[in-house]
Amino acid sequence: MRTAPDWRRYTATLACIGLACSLATPLRAAMTGTVVLTPASVSASGIQLATLAAATRTAQVQGVATVLDPQPLLALAAHLQSVQARLRAADAAAAAADAQAKRSQALYRQGENASLRDMQAAQAAAAAARAQRMVARAEAAAARSGARPQWGAVLARMASSGPQALSEFADGRASLLEVALPNGTPAPAGNTIRISNADGVSLQAILLGPSPRTDAVVQGPTFFYRTTAPGLRSGQRMDATVPLGAASHQGVDVPTAAVIWYAGLPWAYVETGSGHFQRRPLQQQRDAQGWFQAGGFHPGDKVVVRGGELLLSQEMQPPPGAAKPAGDGDDD
Repeated sequence: MRTAPDWRRYTATLACIGLACSLATPLRAAMTGTVVLTPASVSASGIQLATLAAATRTAQVQGVATVLDPQPLLALAAHLQSVQARLRAADAAAAAADAQAKRSQALYRQGENASLRDMQAAQAAAAAARAQRMVARAEAAAARSGARPQWGAVLARMASSGPQALSEFADGRASLLEVALPNGTPAPAGNTIRISNADGVSLQAILLGPSPRTDAVVQGPTFFYRTTAPGLRSGQRMDATVPLGAASHQGVDVPTAAVIWYAGLPWAYVETGSGHFQRRPLQQQRDAQGWFQAGGFHPGDKVVVRGGELLLSQEMQPPPGAAKPAGDGDDD
């Protein structure tokens, strides 16, 4: 027969068990990476979902875009213009000296107003002018050949046209980018790429030509691009999404807000049923539009864009009834 205190203890025990069960029921994590919530818990936790839409991507690779200081290129253009001006002046001087030497020679042979000394002086002046022309041609050739290994064929040709051909870089209407790709990457397909600045804003850049230089960090092929995006600073580095071919792939774009990191890898929770959420791994193919996934996610899937960290913390909890690790109990 139970005494009154026994009944009170028994009733209190049942109440504690019921309370524990009520707390465990709304949030329950399975060992398979699935978290189960009651409708009330979903509402109380502020979990928000986004429906994935179909997306198409061409083969692409992630590179690093660096904003270049245009001043060395502008200085090269000014130098090339100066060398070309000296060459034109030397050509004109040599042509005039040759003409004068021919006239002096003709006058001397005809016995007219030209002495042998005058003829010889004109010939010497013509020879000196021709020598100056050869020096100017050598300087121009050296300047052009030095520009190509540093800036590539396209920019070297633009610089040869003078600073006016690069005026948009000089006055800030456009920025010059150098994009480095991973080792073994083939040449980009098409002339347009997307770059992302520090704020995640997607920008467009147009291909100018291959770069002969190597990036200090990304030891792969490099290319020069031009962009009219405002606010870029020399030395700034950004992510670049570079298409590699015409072949397209079908998949979905997982929004960045859905991505959570666990064990150094990206994941996203998908609602597989009412109150059921499954954690799925993401392929690390982030670009300016999002995390494109060709597998593991499908159009129409609903991903958690708010509350993913809550689900992860609940998933990591031990299942109900599991023994606590040693030392977790209260010391009385």
